[in-house]
Amino acid sequence: MSKIKELGEFKLIHRLASRLKFRAPNTIIGIGDDCAVYPVKSGTNEIISTDALVEDIHFSLSNISPEVLGRKSLAVSLSDIAAMGGTPKRVLVTLGIPKKISVSFLEKLYKGFNSSCNQFKVELVGGDTVSSPKCFFINVSIVGETKTGRLFTRHGARSGDLIFVTGTLGDSSLGLKLLSQNKNWGSSKDRKYLIETHLDPAPRVLEAGILARSNLNITSMIDISDGLVQDLYHICQASKVGARIQEDRLPQSPEFLRTCSKNQINPSPFILNGGEDYELLFTLPADGVKKLKRQFLKAKTLVTQIGEITLKSKKVILKTKDGKNKILPDSGGYNHF
Repeated sequence: MSKIKELGEFKLIHRLASRLKFRAPNTIIGIGDDCAVYPVKSGTNEIISTDALVEDIHFSLSNISPEVLGRKSLAVSLSDIAAMGGTPKRVLVTLGIPKKISVSFLEKLYKGFNSSCNQFKVELVGGDTVSSPKCFFINVSIVGETKTGRLFTRHGARSGDLIFVTGTLGDSSLGLKLLSQNKNWGSSKDRKYLIETHLDPAPRVLEAGILARSNLNITSMIDISDGLVQDLYHICQASKVGARIQEDRLPQSPEFLRTCSKNQINPSPFILNGGEDYELLFTLPADGVKKLKRQFLKAKTLVTQIGEITLKSKKVILKTKDGKNKILPDSGGYNHF
């Protein structure tokens, strides 16, 4: 009998999902992508996702304020909607509340929820509150919409497509290390930036909307939650393709670069496997690159080509700065078990 730890998170999900035999006839996408998708009216699909954040697994109450925790809880789910090119509409929140949590804490938590709901024009329409014996947990279910024909999934990447990523990589995971291990690496300003990037991420809802409203041929997309390589593997496995990324093209913030350089830190594990970047990782044919760059200039968001899709099935290769090709393992990112 297999143990959960031996299977890991994604094989466990696949194993359990394979035992579910009923499927609603109008479901477009079920288990296996960032959101489930089904039609609600002509020209519109509804997309839905859910995420849980558990104390001492996803956050520590000793180093995050309740207001910031509220924002981060919604950001994780908002990022799932963005990954499909969707517009978020409504959220439901379930709280598991142990005795140590005060009413004041929950009021501040909801202040954070309210801040994100106002920013992204999302209504918090309900949820549930239950007691929890020890740890505090938050579960967010989110509903959004996409236009028919502008739904982005992990399937569809083709050999020759170019791979792009928004923003920069590694900031969140380096921020987590600074926070959890109380490291004094780098300047106080750089540490503050990296830690805040981890605690209070910005989901790329605006950027996803730009892609969805354009006529760019986005062939696949995902958000980077488990790490660049692991999430790129999700695209490769769903699309039955491989990928090659170039080490010297992986975008890094000045704060990240300075902190790594001054403290002789190897940046690669943070960039490739760190996770919780919540950037968009997507593919498109080469003939769409000029238009893509024009669109993102308007948004004032960095977008970087980091590689290309290949025929070598389901393998991700890193072309290192010294010109060598290195096959990257698919298990380097975050795994709950």
